[in-house]
Amino acid sequence: MNKLRSLTARLQSAFNVFRVVSVTGARQVGKTTLVREFCARHGVGYASLEDPLARTAAAADPDGWLAGFTGPLAIDEIQHVPDLFRAIKRRVDANRAGGQYLITGSALWLAMGRISESLAGRVALLELWPFSRAERMERTPFDFGLFMEEDWPQEALRERLKKTGPPDTNWLADTILRGGYPEPAGYHDPAQRALWFESYLGTYLQRDVLDLVRIEHADLYVRMIRLLAARSGQMLNLSAVARELGLPQPTARRYADWLTTTYQRFELLPYNANVGKRLVRAPKHYWSDTGMVAALLGWRSWRDVTVGGLAGALIETWVAGELKKWSAYGSQRPLYFWRSHGGGEADFVVEQDGRVTALEVKAGHRVDARDLKGLVECRDALGHRFLRGVVLYGGDEVLPLADKLYAVPLRLI
Repeated sequence: MNKLRSLTARLQSAFNVFRVVSVTGARQVGKTTLVREFCARHGVGYASLEDPLARTAAAADPDGWLAGFTGPLAIDEIQHVPDLFRAIKRRVDANRAGGQYLITGSALWLAMGRISESLAGRVALLELWPFSRAERMERTPFDFGLFMEEDWPQEALRERLKKTGPPDTNWLADTILRGGYPEPAGYHDPAQRALWFESYLGTYLQRDVLDLVRIEHADLYVRMIRLLAARSGQMLNLSAVARELGLPQPTARRYADWLTTTYQRFELLPYNANVGKRLVRAPKHYWSDTGMVAALLGWRSWRDVTVGGLAGALIETWVAGELKKWSAYGSQRPLYFWRSHGGGEADFVVEQDGRVTALEVKAGHRVDARDLKGLVECRDALGHRFLRGVVLYGGDEVLPLADKLYAVPLRLI
């Protein structure tokens, strides 16, 4: 399934300036397709270290292997030959021109212990995530920055809503169950998607984990994957996870970190006006693809999700993923959540120019006072720093709700 990716424009811009551009993301998320299409358009050479012969040659003589290419070069899955980083560093230090190397990896090489050379100051770091709904539908992605404009853009939001066409009651369930991995997103049969994700789990273990890092308990690592997938959208309590799995807590922490490194999950820190305090409270944890969550938990239909009691958590996980892609592909805005000591919570918080926009996700078609409790507490706690709060809900109208609080249909994004 070849689609124009939202990262393309940022990749082109970075390659014009930086000596090295890195594109990382989960396996099978579409990095190779993105890079090969970029190379074909811009006359950039391409080499894949998934090829055993290329990998052997590059590992035997990294400097000589690089010298065998003329012009700019893309190197796919570079983490397989860590010594290439030092060789690239030597070459780009001798030539400061932009656009020399485009490197990709399924694991974030900055976090890999076997790779000591960071290329700091020489490399632009880009991330590719599973398809957003807009990418899969070949539409213009929604710009969450509209929520952060000084004046509430009500008419612009209503005009965009008209362009989405008539409401489809099944769109959200279909989007969540398909997920964003290019291959299974194109399958119509839920059983085929489930088979793809189960097969993915096996190849992920062999090629991204056991081949690269030390996992002492592969069976418990797989159990942890399913456990954390089921807890997407929740506060991360690794002590409880470690006890349930029978693992030492440091081991559970290392396994969770590796799932982050390989883009299977991500975390949001709690927002606090005091930056130092953001680092000392428990994060919220999200799985990076809702289709994988559904498949790993054996859910083939939205009824299965509802019976499993995680419909709200999966919808929130989908919105978290859409926000993550918006941030990674352009805005570069860090994402947080907000929680009071009394338990009031706003699902997502984005800070821009010292002002805060808070987002709350509700699956229902109506919004009542109970749905606003967390946003009201957030507004009152942050005072003048609070720009507005937005409830993303299952209805069909853009509505004002209260002072600085608005409702926006989920289908708008």
